[in-house]
Amino acid sequence: MRALQALVVSMAVLIFIAMGFLVYGLMTRTDLADNAVSGHPPVVGQGFGIIDSALPAGAAIAGAEVAEGRIVVRVQLAGGGEEIRVFDLASGAAMGTLRLVPAP
Repeated sequence: MRALQALVVSMAVLIFIAMGFLVYGLMTRTDLADNAVSGHPPVVGQGFGIIDSALPAGAAIAGAEVAEGRIVVRVQLAGGGEEIRVFDLASGAAMGTLRLVPAP
């Protein structure tokens, strides 16, 4: 009976140690944890000033999202269609436009 108790206690200690290594491994592999540990703020690209991107007459901005170094702007067109414009956040350059028009 004592041998069984010793085995259970040793297995519990090993599981506890393994969980500690698992948590340590997850925390050191995230960008947030790397920035917090190093004490340095995340790297941000240089400003690019003002970029003019003309909208068609009667168009309006329907929404915008930022992801993976890009900004995606949805433009509602006056004729009922929609455009999706993609800009690079580092340079401000237009990467492309997807024009969605209603079927006739």
